[in-house]
Amino acid sequence: MARMLPAVLVLGLSATAMAGERVYQFRTMEDASAADPSGCQAAPFEVNVRLPAIIFMREARGGGGRTGTGRERQEGVALACARITDWTFAEGSMADFYVRFELPEGHFTALGKCTMVSNAVPRPGVVFTSCALRLTQFPASYVGGFVTSASVFNPRSLPGYNTGSFWTLRVFEPDPHSPGTK
Repeated sequence: MARMLPAVLVLGLSATAMAGERVYQFRTMEDASAADPSGCQAAPFEVNVRLPAIIFMREARGGGGRTGTGRERQEGVALACARITDWTFAEGSMADFYVRFELPEGHFTALGKCTMVSNAVPRPGVVFTSCALRLTQFPASYVGGFVTSASVFNPRSLPGYNTGSFWTLRVFEPDPHSPGTK
């Protein structure tokens, strides 16, 4: 049985690779001039926080998943729209999020929840947040996907901390093996 396991894994990976998954990783940094905050009118909830941002792509360096810090380029703009109901940002509390990304690959919109991870590290008032959002709009060459983040939110504008995120956007092309696909 142990000898068959690697063959099953290889087949599983091959099927996933053939489905046409695309992964984009980028960083956003809040910038009031980056995007028009009136774009939050499209959010399906009452928005009380608007976060326009610049999108930066980074050059990967070395191994171990490390990202280089010196070589990055602006690749678009983003607008995050939130409904925050717990202004203490208690660990585990959630906020509704609607995010629009304008990338060279096209326009992507996502909707879902972000969870507060910490509100006291590296100092009280700096909020760590994790988002998991479903893509609701994307270029026509894709059938769907999702986006996740590791985010820092600085609602008190404490010196030394920027509001921004590292995002992973995963989108999928039509599966050529699915019924009805040619």
